Amino acid sequence: MIYRQIQRNSYLLDYAGQRFLVDPVMGGLEKGTSENVVKFGELLDVDAVIATHLTGGTFDSEARRLIPRGMKVFVQNELDADSLDADGFSNLEILTETTEFAHLSIRKTPAFYHVGGTAEKNEKSCGVLISHPVLNPAYLAGESAWYDGMKQVLKTWKPRLIVVSAEFSDTEKGGSRFGMNREELAALHLSFPRARIITTGCTDETFSTVSRRELKQYVETHRMEESVWFPKDGEEYRL
Repeated sequence: MIYRQIQRNSYLLDYAGQRFLVDPVMGGLEKGTSENVVKFGELLDVDAVIATHLTGGTFDSEARRLIPRGMKVFVQNELDADSLDADGFSNLEILTETTEFAHLSIRKTPAFYHVGGTAEKNEKSCGVLISHPVLNPAYLAGESAWYDGMKQVLKTWKPRLIVVSAEFSDTEKGGSRFGMNREELAALHLSFPRARIITTGCTDETFSTVSRRELKQYVETHRMEESVWFPKDGEEYRL
């Protein structure tokens, strides 16, 4: 299993001989000016694209322009499928709990966000659990906060890798909180400490309610740094 960070919530995942481009964000990427920059050619050399959501800049205009129209693209609902269909994408599939691709199972899981301390289902995002008959699964939580159902996912599937979005707020939705905060990262780690947790999307930009630096400090203070990782753009992990 190989994970490579692109930027923001976007990354490449190699799993059981299949390569996935997850939540593509291509705008602003430089072409080969640094050894850490992922080149466009590498981004497009994939077997399929997974879009856990289309909000927050995911599947931006550059991704819609560059990704081949016949590329296999998994989306989480009909609304997202219609959005990409309008741009000419022709090989779209809506994820379900029984989706299969090649020799893999790609299961849709719920995503949640928090409003005033209450967890509500996030209809604009989903999680994805990728599994293989003899390999440990990868759990892509998508744009989701922690919720009780995640415990059952972890207990049932025991994923080797968990990819989560870090906390940020949407002031246009009355202070809704998407992604996981520090305490939720700790709860996730404690629920299944053997998993490697990769946190994406966390920056020091103003929309984040907690900065990347603060999250890392929290993780180090609570001695979770061996299990909770914060990749830089272009950084690669082999599990």
